[in-house]
Amino acid sequence: MHIFVFSYNRGPFLENCIRSIEACAPQCGLTVIDDGSDDPETCRVLAEIGQRHRVVDKTAESGHKLGGLYANMQAAFEMAADDELVCFLQDDTQMVRSLTDEDLAELRQSFDEQPDLGFISPAFVRGISIQKKVDQDFRFDAERNFWFWYPRKRSTGTWFSALLIADPRRLRQVDWHFEVGESVNNRKAAKIFCRMARMRAPFSMWLPNGRAYRGKQKSLALRFGEWSRRCGLYPLEIMSDAQVQALKTAEPAQLPVAETCLKTTRGNIRSPWAYDPMQGAGWLKLLDRFERKLRGLFS
Repeated sequence: MHIFVFSYNRGPFLENCIRSIEACAPQCGLTVIDDGSDDPETCRVLAEIGQRHRVVDKTAESGHKLGGLYANMQAAFEMAADDELVCFLQDDTQMVRSLTDEDLAELRQSFDEQPDLGFISPAFVRGISIQKKVDQDFRFDAERNFWFWYPRKRSTGTWFSALLIADPRRLRQVDWHFEVGESVNNRKAAKIFCRMARMRAPFSMWLPNGRAYRGKQKSLALRFGEWSRRCGLYPLEIMSDAQVQALKTAEPAQLPVAETCLKTTRGNIRSPWAYDPMQGAGWLKLLDRFERKLRGLFS
């Protein structure tokens, strides 16, 4: 499997992500695709990583609030070889357990035996995704050996997520192209594939309380959200082999919720974890959109 990591101006986060991959999946190829970082610390980290792995500077102006992420995902897809699976991670994520050759063989077997399988999520379930009656939202398919999400209202993330595992050959067979926006890709995947499969024992996760950008910028509202939530770098502990095995073999299957299965190496994070500095603060999101629109009018 080849792992692609997408980066922009978050040097310490990127460094943590790459170190976790080197520790947990040394047998996998690794490419960092950077979206034109200009932060000196990030540039230093990229230069150091470039001595060990491939680093691609792929500045892409998509006009989307997430910058060039989806254009860069398409670039990674075009770079990918047909004979190996790909995994897409981001600089504010990390691996949290060892990825064994047996894991890789099982992932390959899943794609070979399930022709409607388009995307597998390598990430744990976010606590905020759980509603009161879990059995109506996440269902375990024993035959497929995956969890699947059946949300009542929100559909984004049901068939597609930006953190993914895929078989490039299968995507090319259906002439797949990554569009701008997770909801657009979600609707597209829903017409072609089954729901996004979720592993019994995932191996990666977004870091809680991380820092963020919108369109490569930080509005005053976003900065206030980061300050009020005490956003920063909160790395996750690497799971023990016993913890991983317990998840893989639990009967009945245990839903892999991040807050239940993972721990940070520093600081106490309020549960459920937040992955957006403005999460749960609608007024901040409104201010952020208003400020970005004003910048667009006067730029």
